[in-house]
Amino acid sequence: MREKLMLRLFVGLELPEDVRQALTAIRGELKGARWQTAGQLHMTLSFIGNVGDDNLPVIYDALHGLPLDPFPVTVAGVGLFGSPQYPKNLWAGVLDREPLIDLHEEIHQRLKQLNVSSQGRGFRPHITLARFRGRRTRQYAARQDKREPAQSLNRFLDKYGQLELPSFGVHHVSLFSSTQRPEGSHYQVIGRFPAD
Repeated sequence: MREKLMLRLFVGLELPEDVRQALTAIRGELKGARWQTAGQLHMTLSFIGNVGDDNLPVIYDALHGLPLDPFPVTVAGVGLFGSPQYPKNLWAGVLDREPLIDLHEEIHQRLKQLNVSSQGRGFRPHITLARFRGRRTRQYAARQDKREPAQSLNRFLDKYGQLELPSFGVHHVSLFSSTQRPEGSHYQVIGRFPAD
């Protein structure tokens, strides 16, 4: 009997090349920021987590029946999870979140029936642009005598707060497999629903 292979999965949206290039072009010099590469940029709709590869057929079945009327998405604005003093993630937001929230909820309900969805918090559509390394970096940014990291982050947020990119159409969702590598997470699309 073969050993079960564990996969770290999530359902999300692939971004068009022009959107990925525009988002990588706004990178700034922010202390402690680990910027996402163009290939890492995506929008997570539902995080599944670690599952055995023997669960893939039922996950595929659940997502194959996903009703999806195409809709536009506009990437707009930037924000921060955490605070400028204690930053966690820097992100780009979207206009008109309702279709994404509805899609998230439909996916979540389908996966919940399979006991594979681990989405527990409220869903906020976003694209992670950068992550801030560890607690020590966040504490460094908060020290009174080291205000520059927080100030440069505030300048970045002010500069790109009104960012708005051309809309793109959502015609399918993708099932991603995530692998940790020394240079960061590597994402591979292992299915599209509805199929292209």
